[in-house]
This record gives sequence, structure tokens and C-alpha cells, in this order.
Amino acid sequence: MITIKIREQTIQLLPQRAAYWEENKALIVADIHLGKAATMQRAGIAVPEGAMDQDLLNLKNIIEHTGAQRCIVVGDLIHAQNGLSEGVQSKFGEWLSIINCSVDLILGNHDQVLKNYMPASWNLQVHQEYLAIKPFYFNHFPITIENHFVWSGHLHPQILLKSRHDQLNLRCFQISDSLGVLPAFSDFVGGSTVTKNADNRIFALAGKKIIEI
Repeated sequence: MITIKIREQTIQLLPQRAAYWEENKALIVADIHLGKAATMQRAGIAVPEGAMDQDLLNLKNIIEHTGAQRCIVVGDLIHAQNGLSEGVQSKFGEWLSIINCSVDLILGNHDQVLKNYMPASWNLQVHQEYLAIKPFYFNHFPITIENHFVWSGHLHPQILLKSRHDQLNLRCFQISDSLGVLPAFSDFVGGSTVTKNADNRIFALAGKKIIEI
């Protein structure tokens, strides 16, 4: 992990695609996209099962390892309404029942169906647009809010590293003075390429390591 200070708060950036806020004992993740495989299968695209199970196991392990008492999901918990199969609903409900941690969800663009339909077994604290816990503001979309540091997702940031003979795309955290964009937590999503500049810091995820570019 790499530990940084933001607004006098201690943040651990973890290679497991999550951030841990020490003072609040809160784990911060984005873009889990539950049910994406089911959505693609219903569209006639043959994709294997198991990615969601592995994502949930990974998230459970991080919660236990950090001792997080709260997990803040910064949008896109689910992928689509037609991916909310009975199996997806049941598995996530069971997962929520065995973790020793509360879960907050800030609704993302993929989560809009949850405004009108929330599975009965999903014990979540749902926030329609944002969650503010000073000095932080949690919102799915990368925005700027005066007097707050914003944690967001949505972009699934990746950094492209190139040499004369090779190139590599690595997921990354993109951190500026007022905004932190989290990498997508799910293994089963793509990403958008971001660039390093004078206004941001890039922390790339390389296996079990995290490195600042």
C-alpha cells in the first residue's frame, strides 16, 4: 500500500483497488458492477460465471484485513436491471449478512433502478446523489465541490505505460488537490486512459504492488 495525507486525513491506497480512510475506519471502493456477466449472457454473449463471486470474496478479505467498520461504495454497485437475477440478489444479500461492516451506496448511473427496487435482503444505506463526511464528499461522478475533497469513480482510470518495444495498461488512482478518482473494483470491466500532468498524481496498480508514476 501507499499512505498519503489528504486534508489532514490518512488514506491508504491499496493495490486491491480500494482506499482505506484510517481516521474513519472506512473502506472506499467504486464500480463493482454486480451482475455484469448475467447482463451479457442475456444479450447472447457467452461469458463465464465467477467474476462476481471473486470480486465479493476480494472485498470481504479487504474489509477483514483493514478492520473497516464502514464500506462506502462510490456508485455503480450493479451493472444493469436485467443483471439483477435471483442468483445475483441472493449472493449479494448473503454477502452483506456475513461481513462485519456497514455499507453505504451512493447511486451511480448504473444503479438508477435501485431507486424504485431494492432487493429485500440488501441491507444498505443508500444515498441518492452524494454522501458528505467532512472533509470528504463522495459522489459517483468526478466533480469539484468547494471546501471538500471529492472521492469519485465512474471513469475506471487506467494509465498506459509504453517503451520502444512494449506497452502496458494498468489500473490506477488519479489524485489531485480536490479530487480522487478510484479504479474500478471489478475485474470484469474496461477502463479509460488517463494521463499524468502537473495537476494530479497517478498511483498505478501492478499485481500486489502500487507505484506512483
